[in-house]
Amino acid sequence: MKNKSKLALTWSLSVLITLIITTAATMKLAGQPQLVEIYSKIGLLQYMSILGVAELLFVALFLWPRSMKLGFYLLTGYFGGAMAVELSHGTIFIIPGIILTLIWITAYLRDASIFRPIEKQVSKLTTATIL
Repeated sequence: MKNKSKLALTWSLSVLITLIITTAATMKLAGQPQLVEIYSKIGLLQYMSILGVAELLFVALFLWPRSMKLGFYLLTGYFGGAMAVELSHGTIFIIPGIILTLIWITAYLRDASIFRPIEKQVSKLTTATIL
């Protein structure tokens, strides 16, 4: 993939992820009635605003280049947990799965080293430190 195409795709996906997560977080913080009903049914109503703040924090960490890996790991855990909650309550887990897939694709395009084995990352760090 050419650099311009890769850059355009990476930033397009980053903007899409940001819009989706920011919208969901804002709806949680605003206490949208439909979400209040859902969170009441699953017993997480008291955590709804905390989850909204967490989403905003995690996506901000993911967007900032220096903390992208941390944001990636936190978003992966968050949406993996969202999928688990959806499955445990018999609802559709596809939406958190799609968001998680977009996060992983974007993370790969931004920094493929996230998906390399740790041994290879450590050896690169050791070599760079010696030089």
